[in-house]
Amino acid sequence: MTGLQLRHENIKPRSIVSGVIWSALDSAVGQALTLAIYMIMARLLSPQILGIVATGALALEFCRAVLIESIAIAVQARAEPKDEDYTASFWLIAGLSLFAALALFASSSAIERFSGLSDIAIVLKGFCIVVAVQGLSRTHEAWLMRNQLFRSLAIRSLSSISVGGAVGIGLAIQGYGVVALVGQLVSTSLISLVSLWILTPWRPRLRVSRQAVVELLSYARYVALTGITNFANANSDLIFVTWYTGAAGAGLYSLAKRLVNAVSTVIGNALNRVFFATIAGLQHDRGASRSTLVAFVMYTSLLTAPIFAGIAVLAPDLITAFFGSKWSGAAPLLAIMSVTGFLTTIGLYNHSVILAFGKPHWQTWLTLIYAVSNIAIFILAAPFGLIAIAVGYVARALLLYPLSAGASMRILSLGIRPYAAALMPALAGSAVMACAVAAASVAMPATSPWLRLAALVLLGSSVYLVVVVAIARPAVVRICQEILSRVRRSSRT
Repeated sequence: MTGLQLRHENIKPRSIVSGVIWSALDSAVGQALTLAIYMIMARLLSPQILGIVATGALALEFCRAVLIESIAIAVQARAEPKDEDYTASFWLIAGLSLFAALALFASSSAIERFSGLSDIAIVLKGFCIVVAVQGLSRTHEAWLMRNQLFRSLAIRSLSSISVGGAVGIGLAIQGYGVVALVGQLVSTSLISLVSLWILTPWRPRLRVSRQAVVELLSYARYVALTGITNFANANSDLIFVTWYTGAAGAGLYSLAKRLVNAVSTVIGNALNRVFFATIAGLQHDRGASRSTLVAFVMYTSLLTAPIFAGIAVLAPDLITAFFGSKWSGAAPLLAIMSVTGFLTTIGLYNHSVILAFGKPHWQTWLTLIYAVSNIAIFILAAPFGLIAIAVGYVARALLLYPLSAGASMRILSLGIRPYAAALMPALAGSAVMACAVAAASVAMPATSPWLRLAALVLLGSSVYLVVVVAIARPAVVRICQEILSRVRRSSRT
């Protein structure tokens, strides 16, 4: 039996199943906590305050996507990363993060004067700490992910989110406004740093391999360029919203977008962590890689398509029930942007295939196309308001998604029919479900918001299950068998 076969055997029964469970727990419970905390903060604070912090967070996201993630992904994408690779990654990320933190601190006041947003300088100075702290912890996170130790990552997430949320809520109750949100993020990042260093057995060495640094930077330059275009692609809408509608409009828009992204993160990032680690170990077996991609796309779409369809139909009820009437302006934005949530979730696998098979420059060109088209659309749509920007964002996503899917299929020599067949059951079931829920919503008599929401969710879930079982029974049976098998194995241990 070859080493490759042994690696395949180790990955599939133990790492994938256990990894999916812990990674899903990390994302699901972590995002549930985050959403609960965010909901409380939104009720305590105004849309304008949330808009200011969301705008300031763009600087934090830029530093993370371009400087931190480029090196971290470079070391994770290596077939068999060595200790010297992780050491080089740690010192590179730490140095770049410190430089970014100092630059952000020095420019914070100038950014406030230029933007005209009051208190944005306080937000940026607080985020300097977050950038520096993330630089000291990201390589440890990469080490745990590459070794599929998702239990440690889950412990880190839950502890840091809980402590940070408690700090933020306490400050918000005391009336600290933007400082409450900044304090939450700073506390979360500090607890995350301490947890990762405690839970990770690996430690960086003082001696750095020049060859490892050169190799990481050679790969990371493409990822960094991709990060820049990804940033423009993912955040240019909020920049235009802030510029044309001010902090209050940015608050409404960012709330809707954050809810969609939170759902994508719960499912997409949890499964993509395992998918990326698996696909990186299968680089020399394209047949197994094709099967893995199709399976992940099918099961992910079966889970996510009805969720995002339900969010679109029930957006007004969800906003009123969870956030209150002062956020009602976010409901139509949430309904529109739910489409992009589904595309983002399954699109993560395309990104992972491109990176794992050594084509980071492909992703760079793809995201450059996305970014340019996004900016062009927002230039045209922004003067017409929030709804126009949201519609433009969705239209661009629908038109250009086939490019990333086509790139991953080309790498794996995968035909369009298997890929499309993996999506059809979920899309068909979700369409029928959405029509049923929309009709029931109109016909339902006046009642309490929570009772109305519960009844519509129950109806939608029932309709979706009936339709999916009717048209994709084998896939549903396989999912149930996998869950039951895992439960039986857990009960024996």
